[in-house]
Amino acid sequence: MNSYRFQKKPVFQQYGTKNQQRVILILLIAFMIAAIVLGILYSDSIIFKNKTIAQLESRINSNLVDAIGQVSRMAGSVQSNSAFKLGQIRQHVFAMENLNSISVSVRGESGRLIPQEALTAIYSVLDRYEVAVQTATGNVLELRTLLLTHLMSLQQVLTQEL
Repeated sequence: MNSYRFQKKPVFQQYGTKNQQRVILILLIAFMIAAIVLGILYSDSIIFKNKTIAQLESRINSNLVDAIGQVSRMAGSVQSNSAFKLGQIRQHVFAMENLNSISVSVRGESGRLIPQEALTAIYSVLDRYEVAVQTATGNVLELRTLLLTHLMSLQQVLTQEL
């Protein structure tokens, strides 16, 4: 009896000639390498995106803490340095707004870290405060408290989201 008669062909030999098998093998290896490279590139981009978002959040938080500190150190009445301190607070708020804009431009509207209403409210109080400082009239203690309240509310919103 012939022992070779019942041996099965290797599975890979069922797919065409030797040249066709080599082409299939080369294509299979190329697809595997491409999948690995694309996976690495995708994971690198996700890591970069997460680091960028973390940096934006960190810098917004830093500016917010600095603005709260500046408002806390302001006096309840108009002083000679009130306009200077108000300018510093406005700089911190402006920096937060710019970082928020960068996040929105990179990630779309879902990337908004600071609600627009919060920025509008803070700028409104800053404008009223500036007018009160320039004219040396009005109750700046009330405006200072309102500004501090808006900034603390924003901080609470940011800590809940982050």
